[in-house]
Amino acid sequence: MKGKDIVTYVVEFEELVHLAGYHFDVPQTIETFTNGLPTGLYQKILKINQPITYEQWKQAATDRQQQYIHMKARLKAHCGGFMSAQPQGWVPIRLLMDPNTMDTSTGRTCG
Repeated sequence: MKGKDIVTYVVEFEELVHLAGYHFDVPQTIETFTNGLPTGLYQKILKINQPITYEQWKQAATDRQQQYIHMKARLKAHCGGFMSAQPQGWVPIRLLMDPNTMDTSTGRTCG
């Protein structure tokens, strides 16, 4: 999977599976699909969803990636919105205590 586009990854993967004449719910196909996922996404799906079939993996990957993009956008809007009026480096204590608020592109929280 390149970038954050899970939909393109799924479409291309399914086209290749059809062209090769493979079946979706065999361990090798599922393993190939999961090998193409980013490690963090794979780990979260495995931990939370525990999918077994290809359809379960595909749905979980799509759902988790959409959640990630939504959370990232909310954090960006939140950090760039009303917080920009605060002094530089100011972050509410609840954001500092929540590990999910970290901006992984910079390794820093909002401040």
